[in-house]
Amino acid sequence: MSKVTQLKPVSGKVLPGRMPRPLEKVCARYLFLSGAYLGDMLDGADDKLYDLAERETDGERERYFEAMRELRIQRSGLVASFKQALNHQFLSLARPPETQTLEQNPVDLDSLTLVNEDELETSVALDNMARRARNGCNEQLKVLCHRIEYLFESKREVNEHNNPLEPRQLVACFSEGLEKLSLDIKARLIILKLFEREVMAETGYLVSEANKVLIDAGVLPEMKSAPIAPAHKPGSRSLASQGNDNVMPTAGNAGVHSNDQVFGLLQELLVTMRGMQARPGDGASDVASEAPMAVMQNGVPYMNGAPLANAASVHQVNSDDLLGVLNRLQRVERSLGEDEGEERADLKTDLSELLDNEHGEAIHALDQADDDVINLVALLFDFILDDEGLPSDIKALLGRLQIPLLKVAIMDKAFFNNDNHEARLLLNMLARAGSQWDPHLGIQDDLYQRINHAVHRIIDDYEDDASLFSSLLQEFQQFFDSQKTRSDRVEQRVREAEEGKARAEQARREVVTVLDNRMAGRQLPDVVVRLLRQGWQQVLYLTWLHEGENSPLWQQQVKVVDAVVWSVLEHRDQDALEKLKTLSPKLLKTLHDGLTKINHDAMETKQLLVKFRDVHHRLLKGLQTERVAVEPELPAQPAQPETAPELPENHFLVKKCSQLAPGQWIEIQDNDEPRRAKLAANIRAGVKIVFTNRRGIKVQEYSAYTLAVALHNGAVKLIEEGALFDRALEAVIGDLRRMQGNVQH
Repeated sequence: MSKVTQLKPVSGKVLPGRMPRPLEKVCARYLFLSGAYLGDMLDGADDKLYDLAERETDGERERYFEAMRELRIQRSGLVASFKQALNHQFLSLARPPETQTLEQNPVDLDSLTLVNEDELETSVALDNMARRARNGCNEQLKVLCHRIEYLFESKREVNEHNNPLEPRQLVACFSEGLEKLSLDIKARLIILKLFEREVMAETGYLVSEANKVLIDAGVLPEMKSAPIAPAHKPGSRSLASQGNDNVMPTAGNAGVHSNDQVFGLLQELLVTMRGMQARPGDGASDVASEAPMAVMQNGVPYMNGAPLANAASVHQVNSDDLLGVLNRLQRVERSLGEDEGEERADLKTDLSELLDNEHGEAIHALDQADDDVINLVALLFDFILDDEGLPSDIKALLGRLQIPLLKVAIMDKAFFNNDNHEARLLLNMLARAGSQWDPHLGIQDDLYQRINHAVHRIIDDYEDDASLFSSLLQEFQQFFDSQKTRSDRVEQRVREAEEGKARAEQARREVVTVLDNRMAGRQLPDVVVRLLRQGWQQVLYLTWLHEGENSPLWQQQVKVVDAVVWSVLEHRDQDALEKLKTLSPKLLKTLHDGLTKINHDAMETKQLLVKFRDVHHRLLKGLQTERVAVEPELPAQPAQPETAPELPENHFLVKKCSQLAPGQWIEIQDNDEPRRAKLAANIRAGVKIVFTNRRGIKVQEYSAYTLAVALHNGAVKLIEEGALFDRALEAVIGDLRRMQGNVQH
């Protein structure tokens, strides 16, 4: 029986609103250590971000440089904000608990809004970081909560929601300070990953130190638990000194964790699924059917969660035997056509049938670890085959890699943890390329054929030498890069042409608007209308294009239009006539010089200016001039239909589309066969968004609003190009956690 410590009152220890003295010591120690580790991280972050920038294209490189500059400028404020937020967590614990109920503080439903995607992505990253850190110090945290409750004489319940030393509080305090920095979502996530590797990896040590401080202060010293050693002492290293360049930490590079921590975590989560497999009658029939094979647990064979009575009739299949059977199944896979492969039964059934053929119809039992690997790989490929970012033909190809990747995972359990494993990198590369393949191009397209070639090389040649994945990765990367270089050149020409057209159209509209604002609705001499709209309009157009709308030359030439229009008004008073007499020759010279500079037809220029001078002479003599009513050149905006727009102009999708960066892929629903296109140009923040196919040929054009409507209606889908295996692994972990939560509740 485990020892239970009874909590008893400790007189004189706690004053309302004030921390107990031992907890103040914990707070001081915790702030010192966590601040020191944060300082180490910031010391090395500059070099790490610079290394990342060097590997990126020019467009992406600026993202890292901006993050470097922001961290340098805001460093002291970030550290101070971090420590202040941590201190606030301790002080909040000392305050009397809130007693306000939901009825006293009703929720304002009108104030609730949907979380945008950047916030959601950050939130998921923070939750995952806290979860990974907590897995390494769960027992220490329970002991710490017990000691803190003892200090508060059992008047406070301390749990993971209010314990200041919880990993979720640590990462939330850092994120709170990071929110104040001007960083985009990608840079923010990278810095959070650096924080996880340098600070969150030390959570176990920080909690262990807190327990040590309380033990030294005489707080329940008899409660013993193994302390956790630090991965490194504060100040002993920086990110720049580490050999591992992977800043996207997994459980395998998180300091104190072992290389197979991710596999161990997955095995723990699979326990829930095993339990549901054992109870097919309790509503879990959709999770698993009758298992075709037994599983060895602590030397005892289990079938569908129950131990087998006659263990002597069981044929154990160790890892070497299993690999041999998988090799034979892979040879069968080699002989199957594409359609036949899709109709096959599940892998365990295939294994069982093959073992029956070779060893007789006995009960075959897998090692628990091998069974878990088979289940995990099956779940990963279920995600891959359901992934909406891949065309169905590409999913069919990648699905044939299940047996080879299963063999890799059985031989190396750290496969789930090592995001630099050659097999994972190749799968991610093939998926990334496959997400860009347009079914309209057909399966004879070079890209499809290259993916098909790589998949069949693995099926045909892979036995146990993982170097095959490395050589195929290098070969495919060279092909993919050469394709990208060619398409980038074509895209650049499309982008320049579209930007030129958009700028020319904008210039034309600006010029016409200037003239309409000054002429439309007036009665003006016909020669003035022709002079401004046929001649001076070209001067304005070229000036706007070459100099810009804020240039002094543009402003001066617009004033010429004002002067021309004023000069032909019917002037009556003597001052206006004197002004016209002085202005006329200057205005004629300015018009002549401007039209000559743009090589306007010399004969037409002379005729227009002579007639314009004659209008001035008649006005100076007090004579009438013939006039015409000037109509606007830009058509009036059509009346908007009374039906409500499909989306409000400030909808988050409209904003998102206006900020899309070149390189984003989409899928356009085109009858029965969807098409894939890449964003080549986003002009003037969504005024014109141009998409090309993989070969760089323009295929579609939207505005931010029309693209947002298409996304909203499902006519277009954004394609996520993140690493497929990593996304699949995250999804499997998430599904298993939800399954675990459902069982617990």
